[in-house]
Amino acid sequence: MNDPSPTFKDTDYLKLQKLLATTPNNTKLYQVIVDEPFKYKVESALLLLGIVVLLLANKKTSSIDRVALSNTSLAKDTTKVSVKRFEDIKIPLDHPDNAIAKAILSGKHQDVTDWDYLFMPALTAKQARLNQAGGGIGYSCVYPLVGLKDGGALIFSYYLFAGKLQFAQRDFMRKYSSLVTNSLKQLGL
Repeated sequence: MNDPSPTFKDTDYLKLQKLLATTPNNTKLYQVIVDEPFKYKVESALLLLGIVVLLLANKKTSSIDRVALSNTSLAKDTTKVSVKRFEDIKIPLDHPDNAIAKAILSGKHQDVTDWDYLFMPALTAKQARLNQAGGGIGYSCVYPLVGLKDGGALIFSYYLFAGKLQFAQRDFMRKYSSLVTNSLKQLGL
């Protein structure tokens, strides 16, 4: 029996690869990275993808910087209720319990159902969970961008629970993270 789960086609990944390779500057590229999956409206809707965040490790400050947030209604809803602006949320690179720090340092993706693990220690658990509820997110996954000079990660947030995750979502996150890593490495990051 065929797997009925939605998926990005190889041709879509080739289009994305070309777009990422031809985007003219870092700031614009960062925004393209978090917005482009949502231009494939059917695929992103069927994957139940709600938000993508790009984070880069900053070795000078020993922190993880949030550099781009997708321009989706769910992302806007989280920023409306947040006590801190998106770009003001800094996470120590070596924080032992933060899922982003763990992903970057270990090179392994981290599953998150409680946003406290994405925002600690910058926000309290209550503040982090309010952000999560504002976006209606049930599950997020932090994928490390393995091979970047200082490290980085993508957060993929879905409006579904972890138990409902299918192969299609995992396959998308793995392939997309690889595409993004290759694009950022070409910039010398």
